[in-house]
Amino acid sequence: MKLVGKQQGVKGFTIVELLIVIVVIAILASITIVSYNGITAQARAAKLQATLAQVRDKVLVYRLSGGHTGYPDSLADISIANEKDMAYQYTVDNTTTPRKFAVTISDGIAGNVNYYVTSSDATVREGIAPGHNIIAWDKTKDETAPITGGITIDKTVFRTSTASVRLAPGATGRLLRSSPYVGQAGQTYTVDLWIKTDSNWNGGSSNSKIRFGVDGGGYQKVCAYNGVKTQWTRITCSSTMTAAYTYYNITVGNDGTAGNIWIDDVSVSIE
Repeated sequence: MKLVGKQQGVKGFTIVELLIVIVVIAILASITIVSYNGITAQARAAKLQATLAQVRDKVLVYRLSGGHTGYPDSLADISIANEKDMAYQYTVDNTTTPRKFAVTISDGIAGNVNYYVTSSDATVREGIAPGHNIIAWDKTKDETAPITGGITIDKTVFRTSTASVRLAPGATGRLLRSSPYVGQAGQTYTVDLWIKTDSNWNGGSSNSKIRFGVDGGGYQKVCAYNGVKTQWTRITCSSTMTAAYTYYNITVGNDGTAGNIWIDDVSVSIE
């Protein structure tokens, strides 16, 4: 019996050739993933824009039908509610002339893709409507908490289900998420939040406050909490940017040596 040996002239891949093939496959895969992500992002944006246009039309039709003299008091009046991948902010003022409304739609409660319309400009535009919260908190995701750095997410004490942010004694200068806020002269930033303290809280007005920090370590505006608050209390603080200061590092803090502070329902808006 004759054994058949290795055929002459038949070669396998070298290590270099294999590496080249692997690199080419990796490049093609990355291009495919990038293309897919881009198509997905475009589809999500198109869906949000189309949905917002439908909501806008429903708001406008509501005012012109059924004997209504104004826009709906809430989106629930026109059977609109948050969904898994779409969340809304809606404000209305039927006491003014002309009447006003604004709707923002986002790809989730703390969305990264946002579009809005207003009664004065019905065009669907990218961004968040004036007066709406730009740091909405999805309480199922700790990373979207409105305050960052050295804080505790407390799921036992809250104003609105299911959590609040707790500041321990000495926790000062805690930045609001998305700081620094960059704008232009004439824009007014408003911080709106609810606060509660332990009954033994002994913080003062030095660093227990909302602070609009500016370049050089100074500040444009501060609003102190003003004493113990054993019930949830609303605090609002606004500051208008100037030509000299067109960005803010907005912070909150607890400069006490005893007692905690809880903060919930934080909003930062621009008008």
